[in-house]
Order: sequence, then structure tokens, then C-alpha cells
Amino acid sequence: MNAALQFAERFRVPLCLLLVFGIWQAVHLAGVVPEKFFPSMPEIVGAFWRMLSDGTVITAWVTTFLRALIGLIAAASLGIALAILSDLSPVLSRGIRYVSDILQPIPPAAFVPMAVFMLGLGTKLYAFVIILVTVWPPYLNGVTALQAVSPVQVNTGRMFGLSRSQILWQVRLPAALPEIFTGIRYAATISLIAVIVSEMLAGRDGIGFMIYKKVYAMRSSDVFALMFLVACSGVLLNGLVALLRRALTGWHMRMMERPE
Repeated sequence: MNAALQFAERFRVPLCLLLVFGIWQAVHLAGVVPEKFFPSMPEIVGAFWRMLSDGTVITAWVTTFLRALIGLIAAASLGIALAILSDLSPVLSRGIRYVSDILQPIPPAAFVPMAVFMLGLGTKLYAFVIILVTVWPPYLNGVTALQAVSPVQVNTGRMFGLSRSQILWQVRLPAALPEIFTGIRYAATISLIAVIVSEMLAGRDGIGFMIYKKVYAMRSSDVFALMFLVACSGVLLNGLVALLRRALTGWHMRMMERPE
């Protein structure tokens, strides 16, 4: 039993993929959905290989992934800055919270038409939409984490003669980083969604634009292949955030993993 559990833990990713592919193929063979709308897994793999061979999907993927990554970095930086400002000023905190309460529930697709009229097509549109919908998780987690820092840590900093600014940068912000990174990981998914939606509605390149074209051409195998590629991109983006979190807050992760 233990050997089986260890095997499952060691190979959990390929086992999960095999499970998903198996269920997919079973649904296809059962004919629950018409074949032209739900292709088999070999057809999807073949479609991806054809797009990979002509190089178009690589160029589109790099474009989309860089937009999502750069947008995430900008949104996370802005969100942390807003959290710090909110911590320093209760008035600013209330104002920014009201804005977040209004804008956070709005889906990315709703911002695209407004962005097109304001900024036109291009880089400014993507930056506006991505940052506007991605900034809130790092901000909200940052505000909560800064307020939750233990008074013992703050008082210890004061005992060592640290100023209010030094306590913020050297004590409270490092202590809040683990929780802030939870918001950044959530923002990574939102960033990718915002890019894909923007490319589908107002783009001229990228994976989202490719999906839009393939849907109207009724190329279902290509569409599903691109959707799997988007899913893998989300995993990669979250992996990069996890690596950065480990690099900056490894002390916290080691402390949480330490046996009692």
C-alpha cells in the first residue's frame, strides 16, 4: 500500500494527465457529443503537431505568454505598492478599497470595448486590461497580510531602534510576503485569462486570436489543441511564481515544513 502511494505521489502529474486523456477518449468513444465538436485525443495531438510544424503556434504562444508574464509583473508590483500606501494612509485605504469593490467583479471581456475606444489596438490595450483585472489579488492579500503581522515582531523592531519606515520594509513587508504571493499566484491565472480574452475580442495575433479564427473555421481539433496549450501555459506561469516565492520566502516555507 505504501509503495503504491509513493508511486502515485512520485508520478502524480503523468498519472493525472493519463486520467484526463482516458476520460476524454472514453467520452469521445461513447458518442455523448457529436464527433465534429468533440474530436478524439489522437486527432487533437495530430492537429497540434501540424500547427507546431509550421511554426505559427510557437510564435503565437510566445507572444501570449510574454504579455501575460509582463502584465502579471506590472500588476503585482502595482498591487503591492497600493497595499503599502493603504497601510500608510487610512484615507487612501478606504478610497482604494471602494475602487476595488467596484472594479474587481467586472470580467475582463467587459473592459475590452472601453479599452479599444480609449487606447486603440495594440500593446496599450493589453496592458490596460491585464493590469486592471489582475492588480486586485496582490493588493487585497497585501493589505490583509500587512495588517496581520504579529505585534511581537513590530515591537521587537522598535526595541532595536527601527523607525516606522524601517519596520515596514524590514519587518512587516517580509513577514507579509508569503500571503502576498498567494494573491500573485491567483493573479497569474487572471492575467492569462485577460490576455486570451483580449486577443480573441480585439487582437491580431497570439493564442487567443488563433482560437478565434479556428472556431469560426470549425476546426475543433485545432481549438482543443490550443486550449490544452493555454492550460499548460497557466501551469508554467504558476510554476514561475512558485519558484520566485521559494527564492524570496524560502525561510517561511522551511519553517512551515519543520516537524513539531
